[in-house]
Amino acid sequence: MTKTNGRNPDEQGARKPLPADLRYVWIALACGAVMAGVLLSDLYGSAISVARFIPFHIMLELSSIVVSLAVFATGWYGYRQSGNLRDLVIGVTFLTTGIVDLIHTMTYKGMPDFLGINTPGKAAAYWLLARVVVGIGLLSASFVNPQARSKRMHAAILFSASIALIGTATALFTIYGDAVGTALYSRIGSPPTALKSAIELLAIALYIGTFAAVSQRRGWEQSVVVDLRSAMVVAVFAEIAFTLYITPFGWMNALGHIYKTVAYYLILSALFASAIRRPYEQLSQARDELQSLYEDARAHREEMERSFANIGSALSSSLKPEEALDLIADLIAEMHHVDCSVVVSLDRTGTRAEIAAQRGSCHKEEQPLEATLAVGKQAIEKGKSIIIYKLADTGLVKCDFTTETCLRSMACAPMMLEGKPLGLVAVFSYKESAFEEGDAKLLEGFASHAAVAISNAFSYVRESRIADVLQKSFLTSLSLETERFEIAQVYQPASDEALVGGDFYDVFELTNNKIGLVIGDVSGKGLTAAVHTAMVRYTLRAYAEEGHSPKAIMQLLNRLVGKYMGGDAFVTMFFGLLDTETGLLVYASGGHEPPIYMCDSVGLTLPATGPALGAGIDLDYEEGTLKLEKGCTLLLYTDGISEARRGDEFLGVEGIVERLLTCKEAASGDVARCIHNAAIDFAGGELRDDAAILSVRALR
Repeated sequence: MTKTNGRNPDEQGARKPLPADLRYVWIALACGAVMAGVLLSDLYGSAISVARFIPFHIMLELSSIVVSLAVFATGWYGYRQSGNLRDLVIGVTFLTTGIVDLIHTMTYKGMPDFLGINTPGKAAAYWLLARVVVGIGLLSASFVNPQARSKRMHAAILFSASIALIGTATALFTIYGDAVGTALYSRIGSPPTALKSAIELLAIALYIGTFAAVSQRRGWEQSVVVDLRSAMVVAVFAEIAFTLYITPFGWMNALGHIYKTVAYYLILSALFASAIRRPYEQLSQARDELQSLYEDARAHREEMERSFANIGSALSSSLKPEEALDLIADLIAEMHHVDCSVVVSLDRTGTRAEIAAQRGSCHKEEQPLEATLAVGKQAIEKGKSIIIYKLADTGLVKCDFTTETCLRSMACAPMMLEGKPLGLVAVFSYKESAFEEGDAKLLEGFASHAAVAISNAFSYVRESRIADVLQKSFLTSLSLETERFEIAQVYQPASDEALVGGDFYDVFELTNNKIGLVIGDVSGKGLTAAVHTAMVRYTLRAYAEEGHSPKAIMQLLNRLVGKYMGGDAFVTMFFGLLDTETGLLVYASGGHEPPIYMCDSVGLTLPATGPALGAGIDLDYEEGTLKLEKGCTLLLYTDGISEARRGDEFLGVEGIVERLLTCKEAASGDVARCIHNAAIDFAGGELRDDAAILSVRALR
């Protein structure tokens, strides 16, 4: 469903350079003329003194090194942005060249000794290596497919080859420095040997080969071809200069360095055009095409803006698949020319409808659902929307087409997520050819949003079922009563959709007439909170069965939570061991809401004896003791009760104590329900968070 404006991209913004052949001739003539004058100066004039040539040489080399590194940076950026392997090959080539040129500069005769004694021959060896690397790299890049995805051309391999080449050459030139120097210069101050001249000629041959290989036929842009060929012309004259110079400290050698820097700059210019300027031009072109497409679809602009402004919030308002499908169908029905909309969720095979929603005048006898599935199969295979301009010719709709209310055209788009079909959206009209490309694009946008909404809805359903089973396994109703104590509980989620929260309680019998009392709150909600709750609950039971004290259990759980539940998860928890014979309670509290002990109309709070579990605070936990007297009540609760809110006011511990004064005469179960109802009344009829209460009353 794409549309083009008929313009050739190469015609937009194309520059009109001078005739290329003439340009290369002028460059060659200019370089040759300057070289002739410099050669005469070397023959009949005086050479540059070593004291002056060394700083001049360093300046020239550093200039070429900076340009080399700039070429690398540009090529690497182009490769990272567009995956163009030519940019990568050229970039790594000049990274290698820049490093070798730097070593050449440091080993030049007259510089402090570097990697052995500096000699003209050793410096020349690094120099020749850099020139050959440039020639081979540029020639190789000419034959690289810019869009290839060969693993052999992976960046890591090229960088490894560069490091290996530099390391090997440095080792050889350092170990065999004297032999290398003699092979390239017979003696200091003498002209280069035939071997050095031969290597320079090899570099010239590589540059000439690159000049011939760089062409538009191989995928180079015209402006890039001109710059690269110009660079090769200048580079050839640079090598000629290095072949003809009489002494390393002569003007011809200096001219060769200047030509080399100019050639590198032209290569940088070419690579900049290929890796940076051209992508931005393409981006500008894409922007123009999008603007043109927008103008072609301006008749639908207002409904697109309105629909996409509302679709996100509308779809996120429900986590139930049925409601999500109904919302999608409602939104699609608002499209212009839509007389019927159909939304279908598919099974795992992507072929059978599981849930369907229809809006508008969809007549069952015309089988719009069947038409949606038939056309949707093609849309899924092609991965894009499909428009049927005349349904009468397809046989998909059963209608005599003599009435106005027959479905005559349709558009269908797949709801795809990560390459998997989740459902279909389709729109129908009583008019033929009612839908255009703009409608199809709008429908694809709806389908894209709808796919995420449907996926989230079904994921939520699956997660909720699993989490619900987990939570019910450890939030079963209990009513444990001993001869001396009555224990009861209340648990209430904030809403049905928040069923699986992190609040939990537990009561279990141990040996030696002991009862374990637990109440806690795990951070988070959903399946993750349920799993964490189960882990903490049953691990605590195991430690208690082993006979650990409350503070020791807290210490062990603190390490476990910090290690296995992640840095963002934490647990607040109260755990106490109640002796049913003596009424003595030994407890430890990790940052949990302070329990309230109500006796003779006096409320006593039990402060925390250590930090929350998993909070990253490595402190020892303390223990507290409390004797539960006859007729007194211990109330354990989570922050869903203490943080019950009315406006800006919280119920708080003081509010719970006040209400416990009126609830304390009830039975234990009634005390828990009384406090829970009081918190709901305080909050105006609804609690914002899960709430758990555990009450213990001493009967005698």
